[in-house]
Amino acid sequence: MKALITRAIRSAEIRYQRATASRKHDTLDAEFLTDQNRILDQIDRAIDHGLSWIEPQTDVSMSVLLCAMRTFEHTHDPRFAFGTIKAEHYRKTLRDPALRVVLPDYDPDESQYADLPHVDDVRPYYPVELLMIDTVWADKRAQPDILDRLKAFEDDGFYGTTHIVVGGLILRQNGGAPAQEVEEMMAATVPIIVQANNNTTKADDIFAERAMVLQWLDHHDLVRPAWMMRLVAAQMPDGGWKTHNMPPLGKSNQHTTIVALAALAEFLAQYRPHSP
Repeated sequence: MKALITRAIRSAEIRYQRATASRKHDTLDAEFLTDQNRILDQIDRAIDHGLSWIEPQTDVSMSVLLCAMRTFEHTHDPRFAFGTIKAEHYRKTLRDPALRVVLPDYDPDESQYADLPHVDDVRPYYPVELLMIDTVWADKRAQPDILDRLKAFEDDGFYGTTHIVVGGLILRQNGGAPAQEVEEMMAATVPIIVQANNNTTKADDIFAERAMVLQWLDHHDLVRPAWMMRLVAAQMPDGGWKTHNMPPLGKSNQHTTIVALAALAEFLAQYRPHSP
């Protein structure tokens, strides 16, 4: 009975969000147009505060490395240069085939890494993350079904959809699948991702990740100021971001923090670009 009540409450909440969220976003978008510099200053400070939480951490996940290094590549914001240093530390700490996504010369089978603990023994990956590793190596280890496998993760704008984009971008970079098919696959996710964020005011982990992947696809025009303002409002006092279903529960976590920072930095760079 309790489970049924919980599901009913959740269903009602989703319907309410879908009915009201877009109008609430409109209000924040209008505020941005009338006070843009103040809000951009808030975003800039939020990035500084967030980096003060995540940058001192020695042990970071692959998502931190990928998001930080791609943000630096896209925005030229020197605050994200820390990703390169942490990637080299990661290389010396864990044996992880995913590392090739940020260090193209990396091969976990080389003898110099033989004595390092494998990532599976420290923090095992989820199935969708294992698929990302297959995309990382698709140019070296033929994956003729890789696009079908990616498309199968489509889940109406949640992590499956966003990882279709992440995997597609990796394949775009390494040529591990036919280019036109990769672009068509990623393009199909865009309206789904936009609608999903327009249907909610909850600035949680997936909300930030949706905004980030749209920006990685250069759809900056589709990322609403309201979304960024909600992310700033959701920042924790310690500088990080939390989400309801990621440990440590109720506290800032690396993944939510780095995707929020990446989304905010990409947005800020459209209005206040850094020089290369």
